[in-house]
Amino acid sequence: MKAPLLLTAALLGAAPALAQSVTDGSDSAVGAEDAKAVFALIGKGMKDPASALYAQLRQGRSGALCGAVDATNRMGAHTGPRPFVADLSMGFGGILPDAPELRNPSSTARYQAMQRVLDLHRANCAAE
Repeated sequence: MKAPLLLTAALLGAAPALAQSVTDGSDSAVGAEDAKAVFALIGKGMKDPASALYAQLRQGRSGALCGAVDATNRMGAHTGPRPFVADLSMGFGGILPDAPELRNPSSTARYQAMQRVLDLHRANCAAE
């Protein structure tokens, strides 16, 4: 009976735990506290926020923080980096929606939230 328990414990201990992390060291540009706040804010909309990989963190033109996040889909596979924006003072942020999301929002409130993310990104992060 001990052998299966030991094997299970060994296998669980061998699997690396994924955690929100910045892959390119850009968190130094915004500070550790702000980076953690961004992780919490952007992670609210993810199925598995602990597996998110962040990059390109930077201050936006109007005070919000910009960057890219590689989140996982419901199958657990990383989907590739997508731009995000977070305004910590307003407690609002989100990942930029893609065209299919904008065409088929789940509700009017969701559509308005996506538009707010687009506007915030345009004001802070988009190239002029």
